[in-house]
Amino acid sequence: IKLILWFHASDRPERRSILKVHPYNNPENPLRGVFATRSPVRPNPLAIYAVRINRIEGNRLYIDWIDAMDGTPVVDIKILVERLDCPGETQIPEGELDIPSSRQVGEVNLIPRKNEHLDELEEVPPEEYEALVLELGPKTTTLTAKDLVELLEALMEVYENLPVEIKDKLRQHHGST
Repeated sequence: IKLILWFHASDRPERRSILKVHPYNNPENPLRGVFATRSPVRPNPLAIYAVRINRIEGNRLYIDWIDAMDGTPVVDIKILVERLDCPGETQIPEGELDIPSSRQVGEVNLIPRKNEHLDELEEVPPEEYEALVLELGPKTTTLTAKDLVELLEALMEVYENLPVEIKDKLRQHHGST
């Protein structure tokens, strides 16, 4: 998850006006713009952490150690989505994703590529055409058209090997014959 905290104990007007700092608070380091550092002295006292939840008890989340004082207010908690928070170089550009056609199946998000301008892609082989973004929790991968066909074949094999009783119940539930 991503935690957004308000460093309330260090939120003072004089600190909010500082725009250049010595990295690591070491005067030997040349002054740098505060936004190019991880300095706690900032015009905005918000802190963002990407953390792993170790366990949940009631309304408490237990995470690994972070450099925040006990009692620091939590402003927000967001799921970490690799596609958005740590984009890779081979990701499909956001504008080319068909977000309205996205589906969630269990914990898996399936986000297809838009079908616009496919005539421009005649020369792209199936093993290079990125067809789908697949997210499982924070992990993201892109499937090519070839990968997608292989996944469908594997899923059909798993389905075919389901017990007959389960498949009958699924057919009844989905109205299939």
